[in-house]
Amino acid sequence: MRVLIVCDFLFKYGSQQARALSRLGHDVAMLVRPHALEFGGSVAERDGFLRTLRQDRVHLFEVPGRFRSISAVPAIVELRRELRRWDPQVVHVHDNFDPRLLALTTGYRTVFTMHDPVPHPGESHPRAEEWIWDRWFRRAERFVVHGPLLADELAPRVDRARIVVIPHGVWPRSEPLPRPESPSILLFGRLEPYKGVEVLLDAMPLVWEQRPEVRLVVAGAGPAARLVPEDPRISLIARYISESEVDRVLAAASLAVLPYTQASQSGVGVLAIAAGVPVVVSDLGALPELTHDPSCVFEAGNPRALSEAIVRHLDHGPEVRDAVLRHARSHFSWEHAARLTSNLYRELTTENGSQGRDPR
Repeated sequence: MRVLIVCDFLFKYGSQQARALSRLGHDVAMLVRPHALEFGGSVAERDGFLRTLRQDRVHLFEVPGRFRSISAVPAIVELRRELRRWDPQVVHVHDNFDPRLLALTTGYRTVFTMHDPVPHPGESHPRAEEWIWDRWFRRAERFVVHGPLLADELAPRVDRARIVVIPHGVWPRSEPLPRPESPSILLFGRLEPYKGVEVLLDAMPLVWEQRPEVRLVVAGAGPAARLVPEDPRISLIARYISESEVDRVLAAASLAVLPYTQASQSGVGVLAIAAGVPVVVSDLGALPELTHDPSCVFEAGNPRALSEAIVRHLDHGPEVRDAVLRHARSHFSWEHAARLTSNLYRELTTENGSQGRDPR
């Protein structure tokens, strides 16, 4: 089946989805913008992702120029012709606000992955961007979310039969990372206000009352980094964490903590469990599905409950990390997610006897 993955700032996710689908035998292409903003501006890191795409035989279509660049119009017209010749049977789009991506894929059967069915607090977009997002929403025949509770959040706006739950994919390691000798708690990723940095900071004095040797590492860029105080027990890495650094950051962590005050799913959470690192998560969205043990889930916004979960799971043995990795493989592997996605495509393209163009 010919599948076109369409994304902008979710290129990291979309590229891994494309690789997994290609490995299942689909003919896969990506329609993307040529920027490296998602990689902290590193063109070299983005180029590394492009190399892995080529190795997995994924085609790449790049939208040239800026939104309003007249000089790019001839190239965009030619790109439209190329896409028509390639003729995808399914367009699988991830949240974006680019009118060119919308226009270039008009007329094809569309699946829309909604990574956040409920917007994060404070998130807003200009009216023009909201209009584009609404056009994607109206066009989609199927909607993908990353957990059953997220399907419930979307259901008031969409017929429940059109919503499909497919977990957030990840490539698990062959062996878990060993637990570090010195106990350390890790919060990493984009440090947005809803990530619950203040909840974790309120919990740590309660942890230190029992375990004064524990270190806290907060790693990532974002406005919530300013909440982290100067403290010899806390290490703040207030910048983008490159893909090449992720394993090193995880290797120093006894636990990864997701103290979110609002949530859907977490890409950094699946990276942690894919390395065998246990996660302690708030009871929101699909976060509890990341855990191998229900006692790793705490009441959102409750620092004492978070501190108790941290202390309870600090001193785990290698069997726990084996269990975490098994959980990641069975529930979140890209192989599993790609099979579910393939089933969705087959159902969609055989519906009403149509094999590609949107019949509506």
